[in-house]
Amino acid sequence: MKKQHYISHKTMLNILNDLSPFKYIYLYGFVFVFFTPLMFGNYFSDFTGITPFAQSMELASGRIRLLNDLTVLYFIIIFIAITAAYFLKGLSFEVVREFKLAARNPDKLNHEVGENPKRSIFITASLLIAINLGWIWFFGFTSAGNSKVMRSYLEGTETFIIMAIFLGFLANFYLLIYALLMMEGRKHVIF
Repeated sequence: MKKQHYISHKTMLNILNDLSPFKYIYLYGFVFVFFTPLMFGNYFSDFTGITPFAQSMELASGRIRLLNDLTVLYFIIIFIAITAAYFLKGLSFEVVREFKLAARNPDKLNHEVGENPKRSIFITASLLIAINLGWIWFFGFTSAGNSKVMRSYLEGTETFIIMAIFLGFLANFYLLIYALLMMEGRKHVIF
């Protein structure tokens, strides 16, 4: 019996490793960016923010503003580095081979006549990239930090705010890698 090949979370990790300058660079950077403001935040109590969003957060402490700024700026750097590596360098032969083997899988969905899977995959991947860019724009370059919703949000505990920033970063990082997975899968019509 022949082994069936599928695209899985391991493929996403392989894409991430292919587009990284060296192994675990994004993890090390994340630990530095995320935990430095938490450990040394007391020294930044007067910090007013770099981005317009952090500057407009009147109720936030200096370390929350610093954490928001560093997280958004780090994600911008990651976004540019990963997408540039993908479009300029591409993926390794081993990862492309995973996609080609999965494309030959007989269990994959059969598409109806007239349906264009490449277009729908492209639209979905573009939407995921747009979500990333929207997150960067909103939490970095708007002055919505003083809106009613954000004011009520900032009145909560710092732990809740820190977890929200952490989860927002991880969700956007996942969406970025998944969008690249879909763009590569689109070349081989896997989905």
